[in-house]
Amino acid sequence: MTRILVIDDEPINHILISQALEPLGFLVEVTSNGEEGLKLAKASPPDLIITDVIMPGMDGYDLTRTLRRDPRFAHVPILVLTCQSELSEKLKAFEAGADDHMVKPFEQAELAARLKVLIKRSETARAAQDVLQRSQEQARVIAIHSLRGGVGGSSLAVNLAMGLAELWGAPTLLMDLVLSAGQVALMTGSNLSRTWADLAGTSPFDLDFAMLQSVVTETDYGMKLIAAPTFPKDAETLKKDLLDAVFSQVQFRFEYIVADLPHDFSEVTLSTLDVADVILLLIAPELSSIRAAVAAMETYAALGYSSEKLKVVVNATFPRLGLTREKIEAAIGLPIVMGLPYTPDKLVEAINLGKPYLALYPNDTAAAMIEDFAFYLSKEKHRKYRPAEASLMWKRVAKRYNERRGK
Repeated sequence: MTRILVIDDEPINHILISQALEPLGFLVEVTSNGEEGLKLAKASPPDLIITDVIMPGMDGYDLTRTLRRDPRFAHVPILVLTCQSELSEKLKAFEAGADDHMVKPFEQAELAARLKVLIKRSETARAAQDVLQRSQEQARVIAIHSLRGGVGGSSLAVNLAMGLAELWGAPTLLMDLVLSAGQVALMTGSNLSRTWADLAGTSPFDLDFAMLQSVVTETDYGMKLIAAPTFPKDAETLKKDLLDAVFSQVQFRFEYIVADLPHDFSEVTLSTLDVADVILLLIAPELSSIRAAVAAMETYAALGYSSEKLKVVVNATFPRLGLTREKIEAAIGLPIVMGLPYTPDKLVEAINLGKPYLALYPNDTAAAMIEDFAFYLSKEKHRKYRPAEASLMWKRVAKRYNERRGK
C-alpha cells in the first residue's frame, strides 16, 4: 500500500487530504509540524510527502531541503501544498527540491491525479537507478585486521594499496581507521592538513561526495588516502552511521578500498568488516598472536562472516624461533595464504623516509611477495587481461607467474 505522509498544522487539511486519498487505497499518515514530520519520515521513509509551508518551527522549505540532503529521499516525491499562490513562492518550493506545488484550497480529484503522476514518475526513476547501480561494479573492499598490535598491519595496508593502484591504474582508496594512533599518512609522506576529524559534526544525511573529497588526500603512489586524526582526542569523531554513509559514497567511485583497522571490534571496525569482501587476518608467528587470531575468528563466526572471505597472513616480526607454518595452521584451522619474511631494517627505513617499502625496494623478495599478493587479491576482470599500458610492477608479476608455470 502506498504511504503518504502529510505535514500540515491545520487539522482540517488532514481530513480533506485523507478523504481524497484513502478511498483510492492510499495509507495517509499525518503530523502537525516540520520537526515531527522529519522525524517520522526518517524513521520510516514514506512513498510520498505532502507538506505545508507555514508551520511552527521548521517551515516546509527547510523541511524539503533537509530531506533532499538525505540519499534515502532522492526519489521520494514531495508536494508543497500551501495557500501561497505567488510565483516567487512556487519557485522557492522548486528551488528547495519539491517535485510539485499546489495551492489551497484544492480540488480533491486534482490532488489525487497529481499524486498518481508523481508516484509513477518516482517508480520510473527508482527502476532506472536500480539498473544503473546493477551496471556499476562496486569497489573491492580489503580490510586488514588483527587483535594484536605490532604485527605490521599499517605497512601491509600501505603497500597493498600501492600495489593495487600501480598494477591496474585503477582508482584505489586507502582508509586509515586506526583513529587514535594511525600512521598511514606518515608512511606515505602525506600531509595531515585534512583527516577524518574534519568530518566531525557532519550528519550522515548531509554527507555528499564533494564534502568527502575535502578529506581525501592524493599520495605520490597512485592511491588516495583518508588519514587518521592528528590527535588521539579526535578519535571519537567518526561514528558508525557516518562511516556507513562514507562507504555508500565511495563504493561505486573506487575499484579498490584498503582499510587499516584498529585492534578491536569497535563500531568502526565492525562497520568495515561488514562491507569487506576480504578480511586479511594478520598474525605474527608466536603464541599470543595465535591466541588473538583464534579469538578474532570466533568473533567473525559469531558475526556470520563467511570463512571464504577470511585470509590469514603471517608476518615474521622476529628473526628466529617463530612457530612453524604447520603449527600455526593446525592451531587456527585455516591455511596461510602469505607468509612475509623478516625484513626489519628496510621496513624501518621505509617508514622513516615516509615511502612505501614497494617504492624503495621493488626487487626485494618480500616486495615481490606483496606485489604477487596484490595481484591475487585483485578483481577477476583485472587479473584476466593485460592492462593496455602495463606498469613495471605488472610486468614483474607476469614474469614471475610465467616462470612458476614453466613458460
